[in-house]
This record gives sequence, C-alpha cells and structure tokens, in this order.
Amino acid sequence: MMDNIIFQILVFPGLLFLLAWTFFVFYFARKVLAYVHKRVGPHFNGPAGSLQTVFDVFKLLTKESITPKNVDPYLFNIIPLVTPIIAAMPVVLIPWTPWMHNGVVIDTQYGVLGLVVLIGIEPFLLFLTGFGSKNKYSFLGGMRILAQMLSMETPFFLAALSPAILFGTMNLHEIIYTNTWLTTLILLPGATIFIIAMLGILEQAPFNIPDAEQEIVYGFYTEYSGTNYVLLKFAEFTEILVVSAAAVTLFFGGYRGLFFDSFWCLFLKIALIAVVMVVIRASNPRLRLDQMLKFSWSWLVPLSVLNVVWVIFAKLYILGA
Repeated sequence: MMDNIIFQILVFPGLLFLLAWTFFVFYFARKVLAYVHKRVGPHFNGPAGSLQTVFDVFKLLTKESITPKNVDPYLFNIIPLVTPIIAAMPVVLIPWTPWMHNGVVIDTQYGVLGLVVLIGIEPFLLFLTGFGSKNKYSFLGGMRILAQMLSMETPFFLAALSPAILFGTMNLHEIIYTNTWLTTLILLPGATIFIIAMLGILEQAPFNIPDAEQEIVYGFYTEYSGTNYVLLKFAEFTEILVVSAAAVTLFFGGYRGLFFDSFWCLFLKIALIAVVMVVIRASNPRLRLDQMLKFSWSWLVPLSVLNVVWVIFAKLYILGA
C-alpha cells in the first residue's frame, strides 16, 4: 500500500508525469502553432526540436530569481512554491485508469464538486502574485484574473454540473461508465460551454487578458524570473492538464475507448482538446476585458442556465429517468 502511494506521488499521476506533460504540451503547442502559421517551429535541439523545451527550462533554472526591492517578499516568493501544489491537487480526484481506485487517487461521491472547487483556487493565488509584486502592471494583471475568474466560474460550474444532473451522481467513475453515445450528444452543449469557460479560467486565447503583453507588459508574471517563473509556468501547464482531463472525464467518457479502456484513450482525448486550444490561439485575436465581461454575463451565463434546463428535460423525456 505504501509503495503504491509513493509511486503515485512521485511517478504517476504525480511529479514525474506532470513534468513529462509540461515538456510535452509546451513543445506540442509550439509545433502545432508553427504548423498553423506555416512556420517550422522548434527544430534545432533533438529530433524535430523535441528537446528545445528541456533546454529552455534549464536555461531559466540557471538564471537568478530576482526579488525587486518594493515587493512583499513573503507573497512574492511563497506563492510560486504553493501554486504548483494547489494546481496539482485535482489530480487526486481524476480517474486516470480503470484500475486506479486507491492510494492517493480518491474515489469519492463528491468528485465533480471537488474538481470545481480545487480548480477555482489557483487563479486566486495568481491574483496574489500580482498584488504582492507591488508593480502596476502586475497588479492590473492580478485584477484582470480576478474579474475573469468571477465571470467564468458561474458557467464553468453550471456546465460541470450537467453530467451530475443527467446521471444522478457526482462520482467520476460512475459518470464515465454511465456515459453513452446518446448521453454524449445530450451533454454536447454543456461540453462546449465548459471548454469556452475553461479557456477563460486557464487564461488562454482569446481570454489571455491577464498577461496581455501589448497592454500590461506580462501581467502578473512581469517581476518574476528564474526558478520562480519556471514554477509559475509549471503550475499553468499543470492546470491545463487537470482542466482538460476534467472535461474529458465529465463529457467524453474519460479513459473509455472504442475497443479497450486505457490511460492512452484519456491522453489522446486530452491531446485533441490541446489541439483545439492551440488552433483557437492561432486563429483568434485576444478580447478586451470589457468584451470578455459582456460575452460572459450576456451570453455564456444565460446559455449555461438554459443548458441545465435542457439536461433536466433530456433526463425526464428522452432518457425517461
């Protein structure tokens, strides 16, 4: 039992897996973005540039982590250490494989609620990085994160609840095994709302407003360098993995495949969501803050409420539950 817990913490779905994911998705995003833009992308280090991310990370780790004179030293240096841990916490709730029911991975009747709550913590920590930096651009980035999080959390939560309403359970394993082609089609509007709200929570294009380089330098990242910057980016990519895995688990059958159930089925679906995110980034301009707020409260929130009504209707009159 103890060996299993240590393996899950250090290897899968723990530290080594999250590091491998970070290197993979950063390289993958750069190559897909380059392909969409008809560029080559990374190609010097390793086969097809596959080691470029490794070189970039080690370069950053060898640089000095500068603490500016006017910052709050506690918030400025502690938040980068805490944020990756908080970002990784939802990992323990996600069913990565059919056999992973014990150890650090928790099989709970409140899995959906736990996922939504844990995913919602990380953006508030990023707000504190902006607040603790005592820099106007960092502070503006932090305030934008807070506004964006409050706007996107409602549709995100309502969309995440739609599978729980349809299947009558918040247990993620039960949601995976109860899902069929018909229920996937019923949940498709909710999945679309979830993925759009997910882009806002992850600060990904077209909602990469908190770190808009052309407006506020680099937002809450502005004062960070070296190891602290690496830790914050590691937390960002961990959050992308966790939220994408949550979307696949809730709406697209998780680790279940056409012919067999495996982690690789889950990973392939997550990779497809990553492709969608990169294509959206490559083909859409960033929204302004006021446009994001109007879109969220005028369209996304009402549509998420209508989606809940649709799911209840489908459960009663289509599935006959």
